[in-house]
Amino acid sequence: MKHLNLHKKTEMAALKRTFIIAFTVSIFSSVLGAIMKLNHLESAFAFLTIGIIASITYIIMGIYLVNKSTKLTSSKKVLWTIGFIMFSFFTAIIYLINYKNK
Repeated sequence: MKHLNLHKKTEMAALKRTFIIAFTVSIFSSVLGAIMKLNHLESAFAFLTIGIIASITYIIMGIYLVNKSTKLTSSKKVLWTIGFIMFSFFTAIIYLINYKNK
């Protein structure tokens, strides 16, 4: 039983790392793509596409992490899920601040 619990904790830690990486890639590639687009550079589309894919990834990862959490009530899970869908950037920042080390 302890082995399964340890496996779940390491799996959740790996998912949180993936969430943080996707969020970081999303921010940097979106900002860089926007700056490049303003300067009419050709490769801006690639950076914006990477930003969109990373955004979708961290939204899905955030929803998954929230709904797999055993510490949140079902009403909080619903609110976090709505937050990730409607206000993904701000919800991700709040999620990182509140649950980074938990």
